[in-house]
Amino acid sequence: MEMMVVLIIGGVLSAIAIPAFMAWAPKYRANGAARKVFSEMMAARAKAISEGNDYIMSFDTNNNSFTIHDDDDNDGTQDAGESVRTVDLPANYPGIAYGYIDANSPSGDAISGAVTFTGTPPRVTFRRSGLANKNGAVYLKPANETSRRDRQRCVTVLLTGRVRLYKHTGSSWE
Repeated sequence: MEMMVVLIIGGVLSAIAIPAFMAWAPKYRANGAARKVFSEMMAARAKAISEGNDYIMSFDTNNNSFTIHDDDDNDGTQDAGESVRTVDLPANYPGIAYGYIDANSPSGDAISGAVTFTGTPPRVTFRRSGLANKNGAVYLKPANETSRRDRQRCVTVLLTGRVRLYKHTGSSWE
């Protein structure tokens, strides 16, 4: 009888906890994906400085992935022998994609795209000086999310090479 009561209590607690966890999970996967982009950018910048050559990050917005290219000869193209690594965000963070929900950027401007670096594909180069070749941002959110602004994240890069991670509170970026 005691065992039956314990099982019933456990079942009730599980019935309460599982839906709460399922609502909570997309926000934390978006956090993880944004931290991954942020840390890879910081690592590329640090390697560019320490190795004395450029690192290029290119973003594939159709497949929600990005590549990191060690441009040993600083010519901006991928040559034989130069390492390239691809990071597939959905493989590590299911349900997370490049994208944004109707909002302004952390600087207050209208968001122009999920990845705002120019080029085809969009890309940023971290120079051996530690500077970036252009400003831009990467926006991430749960793939099917259309209304909850608090689940979107943003990683920005300035020309100075500064990389910053933002989260949306529902009303503003912080």
